[in-house]
Amino acid sequence: MDTVEFPLSARVRRARRGLVATTAAGAVLVGATVASLVADASGWMPVPRAVQVLLVLVVILALPGAWVGAHAVWALRGRAELFAAAEKHARRRPIDRQMLDHLRDEHPLTPLWWIVAVLGGLGTLCLGFALPFTLADGAVRAGVLLGAGLATSLVALALAVPGIRRAERQGLEDRKRRTALWSPPQALERKLTVPVLGAGDGGHTGV
Repeated sequence: MDTVEFPLSARVRRARRGLVATTAAGAVLVGATVASLVADASGWMPVPRAVQVLLVLVVILALPGAWVGAHAVWALRGRAELFAAAEKHARRRPIDRQMLDHLRDEHPLTPLWWIVAVLGGLGTLCLGFALPFTLADGAVRAGVLLGAGLATSLVALALAVPGIRRAERQGLEDRKRRTALWSPPQALERKLTVPVLGAGDGGHTGV
């Protein structure tokens, strides 16, 4: 089967630029966080503790979700357009790069839902543990904030579990569709099983 670079729309290219911008912003943010910690620890420049905590929280909690979300938008748009264009390219398949970018075994939303599930679970544990002590101390305002955070974490967790299952079902359907349309070589097939965020077979414990 011959390979050809399937044409993708400006919509997909814009999503790609969004992913690149998110990656660059994340690198700058990580660099700023490390620099602030080193500068404060070495005494070269004092950095307020609140600023350090905020930077660390953003890097740990917000940045992974933002990057995976931007990647999911780009991968989903390309995936839809590759499938739609398949009829116009009979007996041809997308080039390896396009398949690895958009047609991996792992559905693009699966890692995003896993991040939401992990953050929701951690938020539930931490806030649920802290809330009783806060209320016992009579800190009503802090208790309200912690309660709102706990409720948000529970909602995120409740949405993430079925989201993971839906993404896995859709990923299985997409794999069957991809197999029916194209027959990539075994070396590429193995690469397509590797998930975006790590090594493995493209599966997760939530299947």
